[in-house]
Amino acid sequence: MKLVSFIWRGETGTGYLKGDSIVITQGLGGRETGEEVKIDQVKLTAPLIPSAIFCTLVNSPRMLGVEDKREAREMLGSPKFFLKLPQLVIGPGDVILAPQSGVRPEVEIGVIVSKPLKMASREEARNAILGYTVFNDVTAPGEMKEDMYYAYRRDPMDGKVKKMAVRGSHFRNKNRDTFAPMGPWIVTADELGDITGLTMRSIYGDVVVQEGKSDELIYGVEDLLVEVSKVLTVPRLSLISTGTIGYRGAEEASEYKFQALEANLVVEVEKIGKLENPVKVERHHQS
Repeated sequence: MKLVSFIWRGETGTGYLKGDSIVITQGLGGRETGEEVKIDQVKLTAPLIPSAIFCTLVNSPRMLGVEDKREAREMLGSPKFFLKLPQLVIGPGDVILAPQSGVRPEVEIGVIVSKPLKMASREEARNAILGYTVFNDVTAPGEMKEDMYYAYRRDPMDGKVKKMAVRGSHFRNKNRDTFAPMGPWIVTADELGDITGLTMRSIYGDVVVQEGKSDELIYGVEDLLVEVSKVLTVPRLSLISTGTIGYRGAEEASEYKFQALEANLVVEVEKIGKLENPVKVERHHQS
């Protein structure tokens, strides 16, 4: 089943897809109202605004600069996460606002959980999966330098305290208005049992910049849900992203970036969907 949210005749609604129609329901996944509407008569929106967004960092070998998954897992040690604010969520066709330093796509699978998770077992994590959506972890690599700073830290190479550059947090490069496109729907777990072997792709300005398989992911969905739930209670209807695959022709994945480009940005995951958003560059007002 594909769960959708939409705007029709100026009102918001929810339902599920049946052919080229939407069966309208009382809330996402709720009871049918007896009404249907053709999908081409509505504007699809983000299927939901998540309670929280937990993004997985560097969860594929190429994002670590290696090819072997076993080596990558040893380098990573455990899943790594950062947060995005739910207020950043936009839906299909909505505009991504890029800073003048530009943006890049990060095609990811978003996992929606149907119940709170705390210290979850793998079975509990699996049973809590409502479904999957396409998530674009839009990133502005050129803004990362604003969160870097210098501090006196102990150099692990020689054990001496010295002035060193510190990377800082993922704030300015990740948490910007419109930087969390998701959709176009949620494919429920009973329709898509697992996410192995799915083709993942991103296209920016008609150029394929990412293409690979979900098999590249170092840690799977259950691993990620279990790990996050060790740290805090994962709220109901949260989104946990699985992390992205690497980039074509990238010497160093974290530095991979484009010039500010006003063009369509498409991310797609086989069996889940295609999410397309136009990119507009923010213009600074002259004072």
